[in-house]
Amino acid sequence: MQPLENITVAITEHRFTKEFSTLFQRLGAHVDACPLLEEKPLENRDELRDFVRLVVSGNLDMMIFLTGVGAKFLISEAESIGLKEQFQGALDKLTVVVRGPKPVAALRQFGVRVDVTPEIPTTEGVIETLRPRDLQGRRVGVQLYGIPNPQLVSALESKGAHVEPVQVYAYGTAADRKSVQGFITRIINREVQVLTFTSAPQVRMLFDIASELGLSTELERTLKDDFVIASIGEVTSRALGERGLLPQIVPKQSKMGSMAQAVADFFAK
Repeated sequence: MQPLENITVAITEHRFTKEFSTLFQRLGAHVDACPLLEEKPLENRDELRDFVRLVVSGNLDMMIFLTGVGAKFLISEAESIGLKEQFQGALDKLTVVVRGPKPVAALRQFGVRVDVTPEIPTTEGVIETLRPRDLQGRRVGVQLYGIPNPQLVSALESKGAHVEPVQVYAYGTAADRKSVQGFITRIINREVQVLTFTSAPQVRMLFDIASELGLSTELERTLKDDFVIASIGEVTSRALGERGLLPQIVPKQSKMGSMAQAVADFFAK
């Protein structure tokens, strides 16, 4: 008997929906997939292109990448204006800081060296890792993701850095409202046994749509009532905590394969 036989796993992952589903299916699970959001390029790309040119000009001392998809978007934008090689060459002359494993993997695909990775892949982890460094008068680029990050920007500025933040993409809804409504209803009806999240924006998007549909109170009540929630990473777990939700399953490694195995181990007990 497979460890997740007779278990239905609900997943909200959007970029690797098929791969994530397959990981659970191999363990015997039925998968209820509803990709909640997607990263969409900004309509006005002028700021993004100006930032690429700023990096190429050599007028930065440090570059902080917060997400893998953001790193890829920036390099893609550099390529679209014929500056990919110059952009990557300029990064080689900077101190490159990344928040977690996803931007590390994305940058390594392009042969970009990574200098600093915090032990804890969060904004606080980045701030703590940079605490001993002298940033007085340094110009620091920060790749934002979907939303501003005043905590990181103010922490850098308090150390005397000149911060150049750039919004690389915005979040949009990946699934139509009817699909999400059916997904939420199945959770409320307990037709699934475990709900998985791989990023904080997925948590917020689910509850935003639930609120629009008038289902947020019922959804929250269901998830608080001994419902199994699996979460990747401290940032995602914190977003759940904002709703008073505590994930029972948090894999030690922030990877989808680790989560699938952690869910299997949980139900094997």
